[in-house]
Amino acid sequence: MEDYAIVYNPIAKGGKTKEDLEYAFKCLKSLKVSYKLVETEYHGHAIELARQLAKEGYRIIGMGGDGTCNEVMEGIITSKTGVLCGFIPMGSGNDVPAAIGIIPDIKRACEIIAEGKSSKTDIGFAKTDEGVERHFLGIGSQGFDSEVARRVNEKEVKNYNMMVLKVALSWKNKEVIVKMDNNTYEGKANLVAVGNGGSYGGGMYICQRARVNDGLFDISVASIGKFKLLMVFKRMYTASLLPHPNLAEYRSKKVRIEMKNQDDEPYLSQVDGEMLGPLPVTYETIKDGYEFIRPEIDEVAEAFKKEHGRYFYEYKH
Repeated sequence: MEDYAIVYNPIAKGGKTKEDLEYAFKCLKSLKVSYKLVETEYHGHAIELARQLAKEGYRIIGMGGDGTCNEVMEGIITSKTGVLCGFIPMGSGNDVPAAIGIIPDIKRACEIIAEGKSSKTDIGFAKTDEGVERHFLGIGSQGFDSEVARRVNEKEVKNYNMMVLKVALSWKNKEVIVKMDNNTYEGKANLVAVGNGGSYGGGMYICQRARVNDGLFDISVASIGKFKLLMVFKRMYTASLLPHPNLAEYRSKKVRIEMKNQDDEPYLSQVDGEMLGPLPVTYETIKDGYEFIRPEIDEVAEAFKKEHGRYFYEYKH
């Protein structure tokens, strides 16, 4: 029996993954990693495959974009087997692997698997009032950014920045209620982001202080004019958004988000880029919720510091 099962998405990055796949296989072979390869065929398939492979005793690697990585994680966790989960980032975003310190470098991701180091990390759990449930590593969001994610998911070409511009043209803010352990926000908001990890959209740090080892969500509630919001999105890539006068920050173990006005069409909720459906939704953080194959240090944070001279979670008040 092989040591690992690799569940991969052949159409990650808009189907432009053939060379990446061949390179990953070459790297794994040179590192003497034995694996069984399983290809997904439709949305949600990775959950089914990962759940079954986990029950067969494999340690499982999700290879593809954030959607595949989240699906693989969901399948493993809900299998209740406790088998190790790892990732080889090969998508357009790669924020899910980034949450546990894996940089978007195929060779390095394969080396991390071969090294075999693992540790537990916090995970998030979301449940809508309609009964949709999902675990996640990165960010759960609702509002402007979740609408962008919905439209990106529907397109064959995943251009997040272009979709931000399109959504902004017709966007109108609505009032929400955000209930947390020790705070409540009530008022207009472009978006509400609930961060286990710090980034989405391919390195956009909306919850830049979020860490996956503190047992808490970092929550960002933005109420910003839509054209100013475009500038805000740009600043997220350098984690230079904070402090911002129109962005409220909170920390909480549990978060409940609903529309204030029941006549409003509800905001949609998404986690790790996977759509859950309309509000209301409840989030809960699970301290040390699962064990992942990961580097000993946060290599994403170190790479960010090398480029920007500071860690993404550091900023001046």
